[in-house]
Amino acid sequence: MPVPAPPLPTASPSPAPTPSPSAPPGVLPFDSSLILVLDGTISSKGSSKGELVAAHLRDPIVLGSTVVAAAGTPVQIRVVDTSKADILDTYGFVDIYLLPLQLPDGRTLPLRAPTSRLSMHVTGGHAATVGVEDTIGDIFIPDYSLYQIFRKGKNFVIGPGTEMRALTEDALQRLPNGTIAIETPQPIASDLETPHSSFPVEPVATPFGPAAHEFGRHRGRPKASPSPSASPSPSASPSPSASPSPSASPSP
Repeated sequence: MPVPAPPLPTASPSPAPTPSPSAPPGVLPFDSSLILVLDGTISSKGSSKGELVAAHLRDPIVLGSTVVAAAGTPVQIRVVDTSKADILDTYGFVDIYLLPLQLPDGRTLPLRAPTSRLSMHVTGGHAATVGVEDTIGDIFIPDYSLYQIFRKGKNFVIGPGTEMRALTEDALQRLPNGTIAIETPQPIASDLETPHSSFPVEPVATPFGPAAHEFGRHRGRPKASPSPSASPSPSASPSPSASPSPSASPSP
């Protein structure tokens, strides 16, 4: 049996979205909070994948003297996925995606949900109470383990009138001429990302394996220059032959 879920936590009521204190006047910064009021029902049992649920803006968006979006501006929530409650005390959940807020001039303001998966919040006290009940049941009730196996969890259900928080994905700024500019913030640079190098980097270890030949192809290997051939050593000049010894003259 579906059990209504408690309303999602929302920000304190305010007449209009309040920019952060550090923001200059006439600016709605990136990641500002907007309050949406649900017009339909989101249920892990009754909603289907791809369904669009209607909601509206609770408070107007006002920058200076310009009303960017009036209270009651419609917003659509797309159901991305659902999972019903099941046995083994498995609770149901709903994955949602907020479609951009349509502004009166035809432009859109991207929104995102602080939590894309809506599910029942199980407190530590409730989990502890269920654990004690199961322990007592195992001791005093025969075949209590079968009840635990087939015990069904609760479905997530929120109905019309539930307030949900949405966060802005762009910044809004009122320019001196009265027009409203939508500014997309720069991507956040992460120190963990490996910087791109325009030249090949020598690896820490000598590459091996099937891709080892790719290293030499990209980086190139120095070729050994041919060693100069040894110049032929001059041959030793022939030693002069010994002068012939004078022959003895014949005696008379």
